Amino acid sequence: MKNIGKHKIVRFAGFACYSGLLLPLLGEVRPLASFPSTDRIWMGLEEGSIRPAAYEQVRASAEGDFALHASEGQMLQKDEKWATYDPEALDIERRALAVDEGKLKLLTSKNRADAEDAALRMSVELHEATGKRAEFEDVLKDSEVQETFKNRVREALGKIDQRIELLKKRLDPEKMERDLALETEEGELQVVRKRKQLLSLEKRSQLAAGFAGELRLSDSIQKKLAAVKSPEELLWVKANELLATIVNDQVYEISVMATSPSIAEIPSESLLVFLQEGQTGRLIDGEYSRTDEIDTGAEITRNYIFQIRKDFQDAARHSMGQRNLVHVYRKFSRPYRLVYKKDIALLAPDVLSANGWDGLVRHLWPGSEVMQVGPQTIAVKPKDEN
Repeated sequence: MKNIGKHKIVRFAGFACYSGLLLPLLGEVRPLASFPSTDRIWMGLEEGSIRPAAYEQVRASAEGDFALHASEGQMLQKDEKWATYDPEALDIERRALAVDEGKLKLLTSKNRADAEDAALRMSVELHEATGKRAEFEDVLKDSEVQETFKNRVREALGKIDQRIELLKKRLDPEKMERDLALETEEGELQVVRKRKQLLSLEKRSQLAAGFAGELRLSDSIQKKLAAVKSPEELLWVKANELLATIVNDQVYEISVMATSPSIAEIPSESLLVFLQEGQTGRLIDGEYSRTDEIDTGAEITRNYIFQIRKDFQDAARHSMGQRNLVHVYRKFSRPYRLVYKKDIALLAPDVLSANGWDGLVRHLWPGSEVMQVGPQTIAVKPKDEN
């Protein structure tokens, strides 16, 4: 009998576990209003670094000669040209364009002179042909001329008429101007094409500062400068070689290469980060500024940039370039209730398993809305809060 009783107890316990859906809650559900109110939620850790907000690394686009027009540490103004790739090739293209422009002027003048000369010759020929035609008409009117000869004259007269008609068409002033314009336009198009090619080459060859900042030459360029006799001497650079960095260190920013898919799904403008400074452990906060897309060749990655507040600039300066942990938050426009997953995970495990955190929250607090699910917490909007 004792064994039978134990069996009944075990069977009853198993039935209770199996019928968990009939027991929607396995613990006490706190009112949603009892959870803390916050306008942000922690979304995870990433790696990031601090750098000047105005910061640009310049690399050689191709192998070749490199002419430097500025010195190490020089302050550059925005759009100031500080170096040129292959200046000799650029100079050759400029001279070639100047020659082509000169040729176009000469060709235009020559074409007009040739056209005027041709018009004069055709005018003389037309005058002669008209006079010849009048002579032939007189022959045809002469009754003493044999009919056989007149037939030959008529044949010659037909050819003269054709020639006169052709000469009149060629001597049409409007047609002559159109022909000259077409010849000139063809030459001008070739020159315009070469001008655009030169502009494109200048854009690729001439390096200009995108913002006002200090020029910091790379170690390789400084070594090459030390080996040449004159600073004006051309330097040979390799493709993708680091040439210099232009820096304006008045303002700093946090750069984060986010790897978490959940962070990529968050609206960028609502991102907020706190970088943990390496020496003191102090948190430096940054607000979202922009997203830079970087083409690595194999894929395009996103680099999130955050502006550091002015009162953190000194701390940021000491941490520049170091890789540090970055706490990533999602910021809301208004406060919501922050619910820890560990506080509700065991209240209705079957619902959590079937419908996830969103379903569990709706089950525990009907009418509530999940605003964001983080690694540890959930931002929840209560039913009665607008």
